[in-house]
Amino acid sequence: MWVTLCSIDDVPDEDVHEVVREGHVYCAYRLSGSHYVTDGLCTHGVARLCEGFVLDDIIECPMHNGRFHIPTGRVDGPPACEALRTYAVRVEGKALQIRLEP
Repeated sequence: MWVTLCSIDDVPDEDVHEVVREGHVYCAYRLSGSHYVTDGLCTHGVARLCEGFVLDDIIECPMHNGRFHIPTGRVDGPPACEALRTYAVRVEGKALQIRLEP
């Protein structure tokens, strides 16, 4: 099922925007005009990724500097060793939507 996460206007270019929906933390990104959404907590230290740095298509965790590839969620630098969950994304009007599995 597709659910609205936020407005596309809330997501800054080349940066990250945190959204908490029904107790779950997500990070929304706009990179080179494309939108991506990942889980919002680091898989290593449970830090909020929205406080980290976006470097090209990488999000760097603010706690221990683990890195994740935003489009795929793959680990791109230690100490993280578990991939970040990513979500299918679509834009409907001004709404950024993600697909959630039931």
